[in-house]
Amino acid sequence: MSLLCHNKGCGQRFDPGANLPDSCCHHPGVPIFHDALKGWSCCRKRTVDFSEFLNIKGCTVGPHCAEKQPDAPHPEDPATSSSLQEQKPPTTIPKSAETLRRERPK
Repeated sequence: MSLLCHNKGCGQRFDPGANLPDSCCHHPGVPIFHDALKGWSCCRKRTVDFSEFLNIKGCTVGPHCAEKQPDAPHPEDPATSSSLQEQKPPTTIPKSAETLRRERPK
Protein backbone atom coordinates (compact mmCIF):
# COMPACT_ATOMS: atom_id res chain seq x y z
CA MET A 1 0.00 0.00 0.00
CA SER A 2 1.46 3.35 -0.97
CA LEU A 3 0.95 6.50 1.07
CA LEU A 4 1.10 10.14 0.01
CA CYS A 5 4.04 12.16 1.35
CA HIS A 6 2.92 15.41 3.00
CA ASN A 7 6.35 17.06 3.13
CA LYS A 8 6.23 20.47 1.41
CA GLY A 9 7.36 20.26 -2.18
CA CYS A 10 7.33 16.44 -2.36
CA GLY A 11 3.83 15.00 -2.83
CA GLN A 12 5.11 11.61 -4.02
CA ARG A 13 3.60 8.26 -3.15
CA PHE A 14 5.82 5.95 -1.11
CA ASP A 15 5.89 2.52 0.46
CA PRO A 16 6.23 2.83 4.27
CA GLY A 17 8.41 -0.30 4.37
CA ALA A 18 10.91 1.21 1.93
CA ASN A 19 10.96 4.70 3.49
CA LEU A 20 14.68 5.47 3.79
CA PRO A 21 16.19 8.48 5.62
CA ASP A 22 17.14 10.02 2.26
CA SER A 23 14.13 9.11 0.09
CA CYS A 24 12.31 12.49 0.19
CA CYS A 25 13.57 15.77 -1.26
CA HIS A 26 11.44 18.56 0.26
CA HIS A 27 11.35 22.10 1.68
CA PRO A 28 11.40 22.44 5.49
CA GLY A 29 10.56 26.15 5.24
CA VAL A 30 7.35 27.96 4.43
CA PRO A 31 6.24 29.32 1.05
CA ILE A 32 6.92 33.02 0.55
CA PHE A 33 4.86 35.22 -1.77
CA HIS A 34 6.34 38.72 -1.94
CA ASP A 35 5.25 41.12 -4.67
CA ALA A 36 5.48 39.04 -7.85
CA LEU A 37 8.13 36.65 -6.51
CA LYS A 38 7.35 33.22 -5.12
CA GLY A 39 9.76 30.90 -3.31
CA TRP A 40 10.57 29.04 -0.11
CA SER A 41 11.99 30.51 3.10
CA CYS A 42 14.57 27.71 3.28
CA CYS A 43 16.25 28.33 -0.09
CA ARG A 44 17.08 31.32 -2.27
CA LYS A 45 15.40 30.30 -5.54
CA ARG A 46 12.59 32.71 -6.50
CA THR A 47 10.31 32.82 -9.53
CA VAL A 48 7.41 34.87 -10.86
CA ASP A 49 5.54 31.92 -12.38
CA PHE A 50 3.41 29.83 -10.01
CA SER A 51 3.98 26.63 -12.01
CA GLU A 52 7.74 27.13 -11.71
CA PHE A 53 7.31 27.74 -7.97
CA LEU A 54 5.53 24.41 -7.58
CA ASN A 55 8.38 22.70 -9.46
CA ILE A 56 11.25 24.14 -7.37
CA LYS A 57 13.27 21.11 -6.33
CA GLY A 58 13.44 20.51 -2.58
CA CYS A 59 16.53 21.69 -0.71
CA THR A 60 16.50 19.11 2.13
CA VAL A 61 16.65 15.32 2.09
CA GLY A 62 14.86 13.18 4.67
CA PRO A 63 12.29 10.42 5.07
CA HIS A 64 8.79 10.73 3.59
CA CYS A 65 6.04 11.78 6.02
CA ALA A 66 2.55 10.29 5.78
CA GLU A 67 1.07 12.62 8.41
CA LYS A 68 -0.24 15.97 7.29
CA GLN A 69 1.72 18.76 8.94
CA PRO A 70 -0.37 21.24 10.93
CA ASP A 71 -0.56 24.69 9.41
CA ALA A 72 1.51 27.31 11.15
CA PRO A 73 -0.67 29.62 13.25
CA HIS A 74 -1.37 32.85 11.44
CA PRO A 75 -0.39 35.99 13.32
CA GLU A 76 -3.39 37.85 14.64
CA ASP A 77 -4.28 41.02 12.79
CA PRO A 78 -3.21 43.88 15.08
CA ALA A 79 -6.28 45.92 14.12
CA THR A 80 -8.61 43.26 15.52
CA SER A 81 -6.56 42.29 18.54
CA SER A 82 -8.69 42.16 21.69
CA SER A 83 -5.90 43.78 23.71
CA LEU A 84 -6.02 46.83 21.45
CA GLN A 85 -9.79 47.03 21.71
CA GLU A 86 -9.54 47.09 25.50
CA GLN A 87 -6.97 49.89 25.50
CA LYS A 88 -8.59 53.26 24.98
CA PRO A 89 -6.75 56.56 24.94
CA PRO A 90 -7.32 58.69 28.03
CA THR A 91 -9.98 61.28 27.47
CA THR A 92 -9.10 64.78 28.60
CA ILE A 93 -11.58 67.59 28.58
CA PRO A 94 -10.15 70.72 26.98
CA LYS A 95 -9.80 73.69 29.29
CA SER A 96 -11.63 76.88 28.52
CA ALA A 97 -9.75 80.03 27.59
CA GLU A 98 -10.80 81.61 30.90
CA THR A 99 -9.33 78.69 32.91
CA LEU A 100 -6.07 78.85 30.95
CA ARG A 101 -5.76 82.61 31.63
CA ARG A 102 -6.25 82.04 35.37
CA GLU A 103 -3.65 79.22 35.47
CA ARG A 104 -1.05 81.13 33.45
CA PRO A 105 1.88 82.32 35.59
CA LYS A 106 2.24 86.10 35.72
